[in-house]
Amino acid sequence: MMRRNRLLLCFLLGIAIVFYGVPYLNFQSDLKAMLFSGAWIFFALLAISGNMVALMYGKRVNRSATMNKKLVSQRKQKVRQYS
Repeated sequence: MMRRNRLLLCFLLGIAIVFYGVPYLNFQSDLKAMLFSGAWIFFALLAISGNMVALMYGKRVNRSATMNKKLVSQRKQKVRQYS
């Protein structure tokens, strides 16, 4: 539950930062300013999309991870050692 709240908070803060920061970016200046603005937008959208994907598909990944752990533990129980 805490993980989901943290992801939602980071997602909303990322959107707020983009809405606040985009008007201050300069896309009509020299090459360095344009590259910085493009990289800033790219990384901000990357962070937002990462949080969104984690919110949407986080439970599915956790289920498959626990299923894999159960299968490994079942395999370990079946193995017998003869000394």
